[in-house]
Amino acid sequence: MILLDKRVTKIYFTVLLIGILYAIFASISYQSNIYTWEGDNGVVTWDDEMEMTKEGDTYCYRTVLPLKETDDKVIVYDTVHMYLEVKIGERTVYELKPSEDSAIKTTGFCWNIVSLTGGDAGKEIEFRVIPAYGDSRPRGSFLYGTYQDVEHKILKERIFRLILAGMIAIAGIVMLFYGSFVVRKGQVAETIMQFAIFATMLGVWSICETQILDLFFPCNMVIVFASHLMLMIMPIPFVMFLRQMYRNGENKLWDICCSFNCVVIIARIFLQVTGLFDLRETLFLTHICLLLFVVSIVAMSIHEMVANRLTRQIKINSICVMLILLSTVLELAIFRFSNHSTPLCSIGFLVYIVVMGIENVSKSRKLMEQARESEIYRKLAFTDELTGLLNRTAFKEDLESRTITDEITQNESILPTVIFMLDLNDLKKCNDTYGHDYGDQYIKMAADILKKVFVEDDRCYRIGGDEFCAWSPEVSPDKINAKLRFLEKLVKEQSRKEFVVKFSIAVGYAVYKEKEDSNLYSTLKRADAMMYEKKQEYKRRIREDVM
Repeated sequence: MILLDKRVTKIYFTVLLIGILYAIFASISYQSNIYTWEGDNGVVTWDDEMEMTKEGDTYCYRTVLPLKETDDKVIVYDTVHMYLEVKIGERTVYELKPSEDSAIKTTGFCWNIVSLTGGDAGKEIEFRVIPAYGDSRPRGSFLYGTYQDVEHKILKERIFRLILAGMIAIAGIVMLFYGSFVVRKGQVAETIMQFAIFATMLGVWSICETQILDLFFPCNMVIVFASHLMLMIMPIPFVMFLRQMYRNGENKLWDICCSFNCVVIIARIFLQVTGLFDLRETLFLTHICLLLFVVSIVAMSIHEMVANRLTRQIKINSICVMLILLSTVLELAIFRFSNHSTPLCSIGFLVYIVVMGIENVSKSRKLMEQARESEIYRKLAFTDELTGLLNRTAFKEDLESRTITDEITQNESILPTVIFMLDLNDLKKCNDTYGHDYGDQYIKMAADILKKVFVEDDRCYRIGGDEFCAWSPEVSPDKINAKLRFLEKLVKEQSRKEFVVKFSIAVGYAVYKEKEDSNLYSTLKRADAMMYEKKQEYKRRIREDVM
């Protein structure tokens, strides 16, 4: 599952990057022939009934302009995937259509602003609207007045939706930072990152759908493609987030959904880039994917319910999804009966993002706390309390990690390793004569010295009362001798300081040799033998000095 998730993640990020680059290219190269008669701008809000007739594929809207006060006024009409021609009398004052050599059919969403003058008073104005696609129909209203007032009306009607969409995007971005810099790694981090990516994409898509950006950037293909890309791609991180919650996350149905959606994304972008079909014409493929996702999620939820494996997170997620469905149905019903849209669906999504975001963060904090406690217990289990060095248990585990297995041949080999065995001279004498407090001081002094000698990739352990062990991946004779000389220097400096017994360490070492050692424990025995010889040599010198 992890490998598939990584593979799918790479695919949709690659596709997203290609889509964004193409959108920028299309926006730069796209030229919609917008011809507007030059007149003075200025407006106020006006929504009037206009006479509509149909001539073939063309929808014609006609009305007579007021007899006075048309100077400094505008008529604003919003179109979605439409070509538009506006005439006042016999004069064409505005045109909206792609250039003849453009591979892109649509004009996207556009607020069309027709400026009027005093000379237009009492004349007939005609809007000729031609759908870019066969299944498109004109919609929207005609707003008449000064430009500032019309702009104010549009912003006032849509600003709440923009705020909701912005909050969704911000929530996603905050979770992205939380997953990247706080949780950082692990399954919990992956879950939060997938949900954060979904929330961010949902927010961007919602911002595009408010159509406020089109007021300032009319006929901008980046907005059109961004909306389509977000809608195409965001189901994938959402499904990958859900599968982390469900215990049947290994089910092939999740893989089928993600793989099918990736194929659809690639196919839609390919058809757009080649000019065969616009993204708008292949939108039904994404709708099929969304339907497949819904069916799959319902099936998985029923499966978990039957198996009585509904976790708290799944229950909360299900309640939030039901809330989204309810808000969507209510919004559609209100639009159906009153012809006025509401932000209920956006509110439902925002509640979902916030609730599930808090739930994910709360879960991650609990797991991080458990991980910290586990790390503390692990540290206690692998650390010598007196010296702070690693203990015998850690030594055994680390020594075994020096043996690696070839993934292809399955043959085992041991990494280059030199093992040092060290023993404190006269520690028993110190304990017996002066007490264990002095003995502990002796051990701590030795540990402080060893911490200075064995650094970076080296490891040092206290494996017994007066026994220490260390290993290093640096096996060259020069580096081994450098460590021994440094150790000898530090021991001599410490022995000059006043203490109840003379400070002294016996040390032996051995480098792993494949032909001589069956494993690292054989190397350890050779190092231990050398250390024992050094210890006996020290005792002989002491006896000779006494005599």
